[in-house]
Amino acid sequence: MDVFLQEHGKTIFIAVCIMLLIGVAYVIGPIVSNAVKTVIESYSDSVTFDAIAGKIVAN
Repeated sequence: MDVFLQEHGKTIFIAVCIMLLIGVAYVIGPIVSNAVKTVIESYSDSVTFDAIAGKIVAN
């Protein structure tokens, strides 16, 4: 086991770090997505297109 860790310790460490990053992204991703969706919805609710609707002229 000691020889195995000497040979592959760095690779195992990198693999564990990558899996941790994937796990964190899996947890944080939906939270960030919902926050962005809320901001976009609140912005789109405050913007009205009535002001430019009458100015569009078809040629």
